[in-house]
Parts: sequence; C-alpha cells; structure tokens
Amino acid sequence: MKIQLVLADDWELRGDGSGDMRVIQFATIRRLCEVYEACGLRASFNVEVLQQLVHRRLSDENPELGRLAAEWEEVVHDVYQRGHDVQLHLHPQWTNARYEGGRWSLSGSWSILDYESDRVEDMILEGKEYLEELLRPLDPSYRCISFRSGSWCIAPNGHVLNALAKAGIVFDMSIAEGLHYDTEHVQLDYRVIDEPFLPYYPRMDDARRIAAEPQSIVCLPTHTFSSGKPLARGAARVLRKRTTLGSQLDRFVAPNDVVIPNRGYSTDYSRRNWDNRRGTATSRLRVSDLSALSFGQMRQMLTDIRRRARATGWAVVPVVLENHTKDIGNFVPLERLAKYISAAPDLEVLTLTDLAHNIEGGVYPIRWGKNR
Repeated sequence: MKIQLVLADDWELRGDGSGDMRVIQFATIRRLCEVYEACGLRASFNVEVLQQLVHRRLSDENPELGRLAAEWEEVVHDVYQRGHDVQLHLHPQWTNARYEGGRWSLSGSWSILDYESDRVEDMILEGKEYLEELLRPLDPSYRCISFRSGSWCIAPNGHVLNALAKAGIVFDMSIAEGLHYDTEHVQLDYRVIDEPFLPYYPRMDDARRIAAEPQSIVCLPTHTFSSGKPLARGAARVLRKRTTLGSQLDRFVAPNDVVIPNRGYSTDYSRRNWDNRRGTATSRLRVSDLSALSFGQMRQMLTDIRRRARATGWAVVPVVLENHTKDIGNFVPLERLAKYISAAPDLEVLTLTDLAHNIEGGVYPIRWGKNR
C-alpha cells in the first residue's frame, strides 16, 4: 500500500486583510520551499487570487499596492519554477474591498455560499483564468484544476460545485470532517458527512453527501484526526513563536488550531470559540493543519492516516493535508516532518496537479452510491 500525501498550503493574508505580505507571505513561502526541497518534497500552494486581483486593480491609485502585486507574481513564478504546484483559493470577502489609511476594509460576505450563482461563476472563472495566464508562459501545460474555498465554505449549496465543474475544476478539498463554524462571518456544519477520508462524487447541491451516481467533479476531504486535549492557548503561542525569520514575524504569529468535537457532541469549538473548558469531551478532531501542530501531533496524524488507509484495502490512498503559511512561527516541526516523510517507504508526496491527473486516469476507485 502506498499513501500519497499532498502538502497543501493556503497562501494568503489574514481573513480581515491584515498582515504584512512581505513577512507572512513572501518570506515564509520561500522558507517553506527550502524546507521541503531539502528533503526532495514538493508543496502545493492554494493561492488567494481575489486578494491579488484587488491589489492589481487599485495599483494606479496606490503604487505600493502595485509593487506588492508585482512581487506576489514574482514569488508565484519562482515557486512554480522550483517544482511546486499553484492552485486556486478564494476568499470572497475581498469583493468590493477598499484600502483606506493603510488598512483594508473588506465588506463582502466571507462565505461563497452567500453569493448568487452568476457571481460565483465569475469569481471562479476570473481566478482560474488569472492563474493560467500567469503560469502558462512558464509551462504551457499548466491547468488550474483544484479548489479550496475560503473559510472552507462549500456546502450545502446548489450552485458552487456546478460552477467549479463548469470551469473545469477536477476536485474540491473544502470538506473537513467535524468542522463547525457559527460566527459573525461564517456558518457551516461538517460534523456529519458521508465520507471523511476517501475521494467521492458529491451530491451537487450538498458536498457533505455522496452522490447516487458519478458526477462531473470529485470531493476529497482534507484530513482531520483525533489528537486528544489541545494545548492551552498561551502554550500554543509560545510553541510556535520561535522562528528563524526573527522578531518581525513574531508580531503576526497567532494560534490557528481548529479544534472540533467528535460526531454527536454539540459544543462548538470553532476557531472563534477556541477555549475547551466549556466541554468535557476527552477526544477532539483537529484539521491536519501543519502550521498548528507540534511534531508529536504530526506523528499522531500520520498514525491515523496509516490506520485508515490500511482499512480501505486500496493499493494507493490519497490524503490532503493543510497548512497556513501566514501562521508558521516555528519551522522545526515542519523540518522534522519533511525528513520523516522522505524516509518513510509507505509515504510519497504528490502535488494537487498529480492528484487531479490520477483522478482523471482512474487510479482511485472514486466512491459513489453504488460502491458505498
């Protein structure tokens, strides 16, 4: 059995538009690429395109935004030429963004589910076309083929999956078992989903459900696992604060744990409601977000992946991991993980593009109603 890991990373500013791009995006992505390349691994970066398009649109009235947009493109070119993958990530709150007094004001809804179908199609097509125009001069075969939605918002909804399929997106990875938000900006509930681990054809009106027949797009859940009681908030901050990028980055380091309950447990442990003292559950599901994990937790993650992969009986099992470049404060756990993965005979790393090619080539027996 071979486990194919995708080292996916959401590359973006913070949800409210705050943060120094040169520190939490440009510097960290270069350092992360160095970590992976030292072990012969390739990452896959889900780049936030709406943020970039807004920077470009406002560059005439604010030249500094234009300089940042140009540097963003230079970084993406460099990352892609070094063998890493670049795919589509959208945070729709950048719609109608304004830049005033050196700060962003993001007035759009944070959830793509709140937008009309025509607007959703426009956002997806604009992002896809931008990436393909940016990268095809370097590689004429480049295709934008995968998607992760901002704030994980993909279901339930009657038109987002259809818009993705219409644009030629091969698969979505926005479902994560147990994820539950009920906040000012986002409401979603993935505590009960039909398939938490393997690729499947989704119902086109609700990606949480397996379709009765094959569809024009596939869903592959981002991995989550049970890791026991989370670290205290202060301890998590200290654990991730030491960094080779120096004290400038420390100002932007913040916990990014998404601690969520097991099925059937009703207390909300979303990112906005991180404190676990309100509940008594002894086990938690955690999104496999590498920026938020110690190396010990990464080993727990891999143990869970191996156990579940063996149970499938498949010869090859794909697994998508998560990362948030903007939240990496300590690269040591990532360095140790990269060395561990590169030496493990049952693990290999592929890109999102590789994964899409495998889906299109029939490498995986995609689940649907008949083979549930």
